[in-house]
Amino acid sequence: MKINSNKYKFIALVTVLFLIPFLIMSNHFLNSTKEMVRKNTLERINLRTIAVSKVVSGVLNSNYEIFRVVGSQRFIKLSNSERKKLLKKEIEKHKEVYRGFALFTPECKKIFSFGEFDDYDCSKDGLLKKAAALSMSVGAVQYSEEEPSSLAMAEPVFLGKSKKPRLIAFGKISLAPLNNVIQSFGKKSRSELGIADAGGQIISDSTGKAIIKPGIRISNEIIKVINFSLRREVKNSSSQIILNNKKILVSVSNVPGTKWWVYEKINSSTLLDYSFWAKRIIYTGIFLIILFAFISYKLAQIWLIPKKLQVSSKPKI
Repeated sequence: MKINSNKYKFIALVTVLFLIPFLIMSNHFLNSTKEMVRKNTLERINLRTIAVSKVVSGVLNSNYEIFRVVGSQRFIKLSNSERKKLLKKEIEKHKEVYRGFALFTPECKKIFSFGEFDDYDCSKDGLLKKAAALSMSVGAVQYSEEEPSSLAMAEPVFLGKSKKPRLIAFGKISLAPLNNVIQSFGKKSRSELGIADAGGQIISDSTGKAIIKPGIRISNEIIKVINFSLRREVKNSSSQIILNNKKILVSVSNVPGTKWWVYEKINSSTLLDYSFWAKRIIYTGIFLIILFAFISYKLAQIWLIPKKLQVSSKPKI
């Protein structure tokens, strides 16, 4: 049986002619799929960090209610016994939040106290001195291995338009409610979600690192994105950081009214891989090109090759 080599040359040529541009476009398609997944993930975690930062700000504002009470002019005009009664009532509303509260003079003389500050020596506390000297509120996150981290706040209280504080309110607020916020948003996620203070220490995170090792610092890739945001003077940003040949997607958002940052990071290798579906489309395309090459050969035979003339059996006169 004689093999028609021209037939297979034609089919191979048609296949190659269509396959080369198809494979070039397929490569672009695969890369576009990966880039689309990366951009969608960055946008998603950016929206989530913004949402979490607003929720955290709301939680903090609700827990600052006692400082708003102290800062009112009505509070200044009350007697010490009336002040104590008013603050005790406010603390009773949020027992799980307020660990301690005290009222001092700028000279560090204690007027009264609640909770952990009953035997507190304010002369050794830098926050109180700083608040009195700068006439502005000062705060710091305190970390402990026995209990969730807490926020210590020293708030100067002014009388009228005076620029010198009349009193210094000092409170210690538990940040345990923030753990609930982070765990709620970070549940069933492959990413790491958390809150970091101005010094880069983790207040709370979805992986539990802050509980195991209180005061642990955020990773370098998160610091890079925060520093970028500070340089650009923007409240939130997201970026891909390449570190040790690993592509890390990071998003940060400033907590309104504070120097804290909500962050989320995810290793790009853990993202959902849609290339399997893209490759199925490519393999189907290759199969169709080969099939169409055979069909093209058959059509070429029918349309391009002229039919043989039939030889008449009748003799010509």
